[in-house]
Amino acid sequence: MAENTLSVSSNDTAISLPDGEASDSLWAVGVCLAVLGTLAGTIGKQMVRCSRLAKERRKQKEGQVLLIAGLALQIALNPACDIAGYAMAPASVIAPVTGMDIVWNTLIAPCSLGETLTLRRLSSAAIIFFTATASVFFRQINEVNWSAEYVKHVLLASRTMIYGLCFIAWFTFNTLVLMKYPDGSAVRGFSLGATAGTLAGNMWCTKIVAVLLEQCLGGNCIAWLQPVSWIALAAAVTFSTTNLYFISLGLQHYEALFMVTVFMGASIVTNSLSAIVVLAEMDEAPWWKLGGYVLCILGMMAGLVLLTEGEKETGHGGHGGRGRRGHANLEEVELSSSYEVRDVRDVRFDLDARSATSLGAPTSALD
Repeated sequence: MAENTLSVSSNDTAISLPDGEASDSLWAVGVCLAVLGTLAGTIGKQMVRCSRLAKERRKQKEGQVLLIAGLALQIALNPACDIAGYAMAPASVIAPVTGMDIVWNTLIAPCSLGETLTLRRLSSAAIIFFTATASVFFRQINEVNWSAEYVKHVLLASRTMIYGLCFIAWFTFNTLVLMKYPDGSAVRGFSLGATAGTLAGNMWCTKIVAVLLEQCLGGNCIAWLQPVSWIALAAAVTFSTTNLYFISLGLQHYEALFMVTVFMGASIVTNSLSAIVVLAEMDEAPWWKLGGYVLCILGMMAGLVLLTEGEKETGHGGHGGRGRRGHANLEEVELSSSYEVRDVRDVRFDLDARSATSLGAPTSALD
């Protein structure tokens, strides 16, 4: 009995606050921190994109500084705000808030990067944001007393194992199939953004670490004597850092209005699914809440499909907005500039030789 009393008192903030006014204030602070994290993350991603544009203008040093600063914002400030937010509010509440990344990016990118905000892009961003926001109204919060034993129970549950296998299959399919599409392809761009988003969206481990850290700061660090807590911490660090490789690679070759929207949409979908499957936050929800929540997730997926199909049709997403044809023209300009052309006859011979070579004819036939 004494142990149970100690457990309740040490976790008083996590268990009893949701029924009172103090809980509402903590939720508000958690949401505000999450919004601040989305702004920092958006600025960081756009700085990565700016670094690519700076290098294209032969400003290597400026590009390197922007790249380092952008990655620093995504590695340090954004995760710190996420952890604080998840410590103060349930995952199913914080997950839709991360959709603010899409809002910031849609508002800022046309001004900071000069990208074109097409009707398709605006519609897709609006669908993803509003469905993510609407999912809050279907949330069902199940408060639990997190401990090392409960974390072990969550990680070893059959539903978590199935979730993990599905995620591994999705990751493998992207890396071995979709990312093999040509550079500049909308499919490859979607794959890079979605892979990064699903890695970043696995916030269930961040939620676990945040709660256990909160308990430790309150004087109860028993959970950190068990290996399972450190496994959760390792998973949180892995997911929050490995996604940076894929999103940075994507932003080097695709416009931010495309990449960030795909990234955040995939992140929110994964976050919401993991809250249902791994954290079991909707287990006691009535059918209409669960149904509404799932419909919101499907709506976000529809927004991602709409966006990707639009990029396929227009070709705006790849290679800094030039599209595939623009990229090919740039290569031709760079190739032709490497030749020294002295007169009109040299130009004609050079073009004829390249045409014959592409058709398989020997260049000597032109003499």
